[in-house]
Amino acid sequence: MLSVATSLDALAVGLSLGMVDVNVVGASLVIACVTLGFSLVGLLAGKQLGVKFGKRMEVLGGLILIGIGLNILITDLFL
Repeated sequence: MLSVATSLDALAVGLSLGMVDVNVVGASLVIACVTLGFSLVGLLAGKQLGVKFGKRMEVLGGLILIGIGLNILITDLFL
């Protein structure tokens, strides 16, 4: 669902940029810079948090994935 939502969002932005009188290259550069900035912040924050909470977060992430899998399984089998 998240990938579909992201694709629809990108489609909407693309259509909007095409419909209004805007410099598409400039807008693309701004979008790229913002994406790069947030990705770098996430990368650096993840590195720092990984040092502090490393193994516990791996276990938590695994438990969350197991929970999502069980939720999907139970929903498909019983609902």
